[in-house]
Amino acid sequence: MGGIIMSRHDRAMERLDALLAGFAAQEPLPGLAVGIVAPDGVFARGYGIRDAGTGEPVDEHTLFHLASVSKPLVATAVMQLAEQGRLNLDAPASDCVPYFKLADGREREVTIRDLLSHTSGMPDEEDFQWDSPEDDEGSLERYVRALAARSLDRNPGEEHAYSNIGFELLGDVIAKVSGMSFEAYMREHVLRPAGMEESTFLLAEVPASQLAAPHILGVPEGRYGPQKSLVFPYHRAHGPSSTLYMNAVDSCRLMLAYLKPEQAAEGKGLLEEGSQGEMWGTRVGLGYGDWLDGIALGWFTGAYQGRRAVSHTGQDTGFRSYLVLLPEAGLGVTLMMNGDYVGLKVLMKGILDLLLGEGTGEVQRNLAHYLTGIALSGGIDAAWDEYRQILHDGVERYAVSADDFSYIAYPLEENGYAGEALQVLELGLRLFPESEHLRERLRDSVQKMNP
Repeated sequence: MGGIIMSRHDRAMERLDALLAGFAAQEPLPGLAVGIVAPDGVFARGYGIRDAGTGEPVDEHTLFHLASVSKPLVATAVMQLAEQGRLNLDAPASDCVPYFKLADGREREVTIRDLLSHTSGMPDEEDFQWDSPEDDEGSLERYVRALAARSLDRNPGEEHAYSNIGFELLGDVIAKVSGMSFEAYMREHVLRPAGMEESTFLLAEVPASQLAAPHILGVPEGRYGPQKSLVFPYHRAHGPSSTLYMNAVDSCRLMLAYLKPEQAAEGKGLLEEGSQGEMWGTRVGLGYGDWLDGIALGWFTGAYQGRRAVSHTGQDTGFRSYLVLLPEAGLGVTLMMNGDYVGLKVLMKGILDLLLGEGTGEVQRNLAHYLTGIALSGGIDAAWDEYRQILHDGVERYAVSADDFSYIAYPLEENGYAGEALQVLELGLRLFPESEHLRERLRDSVQKMNP
């Protein structure tokens, strides 16, 4: 499975490739890989560079850190063990991991089903310790044992509250029930059966020549855009929530296993039809719209263009990812980016619209990123002049949001570019003088620089 393999007429594929190449060129991102499964074929391709330091290109075999897109695969593994009668979704997780304790003594209230749907009441992780990684097999169990110092944030089963901690616990459940390490189970029972020969949850198994480097937002050498991160987001205790390494080719194989099991590597899916349906059944409504309107078991749920959708997104230091499946349409898209500061939703919508025959083949350019690049190289007045020209020519080609300037300023400030962050906020406030949020952010940033 290489480059492009599709049977639809060449013009449609040219439009898809042009859409993706255009997005990669117009946004300040390093690299991007895309996997697509459609009713009449698959598409796998890379764009941009995998490492800003070397300029090496992304291709369909470049491996990306998928962050929270790891979670649907973990949910699949849990459902496999439930199918086999080796665990009960409605039983306490401590039945499988007896040393799981909580400071408030409420560990018996935490069920596997609630962990899968983020309704367990477990807190979320605030520090993934990417800067002090562990890679030994005992890391995950030590992490779960250390939860004895934590307490529930809310009553289990009552409301949705996203918890990465809950998925680390699920990873340890998989390990203890199967008698294998978490990563070994995922390799032997999820990745390889799906035909994903290059994917892994272990960073040590990733060839350096295939690995995409993480990039944060900066102004290296005076150029606004990707800056290679000094921190790589890996810690073995956070494998279940975060550390799937996958490429565009393997993403297609994974999506085939869910959407077209008869075409999957072993001629069958990863789950029985009933189990997959249960996994994708909405448990709690969220109201975020589109494919993030509800939560199921390890997946978000919703609809797009009137078609049922299941999905997940991911973001860690230096990476973003997006997975959306439209099961009845036989359509799936996976996006992987080695930058953590460019939104992918607008691209996902553009791809789906084009494949559903309802799109223009164009994706709006992010106005804030575009004007920030001009402001940081030529000054705010130059960016303002360009904005006036855009208004004259027609702003429809741009995604316009006052909040985007705040989203840009924050990582710049965090990454050591406080002066540049101030310029971004000043530019944003010039474009959107009515924005109290930008005014407050600018005031806070000035105070930080002049305490």
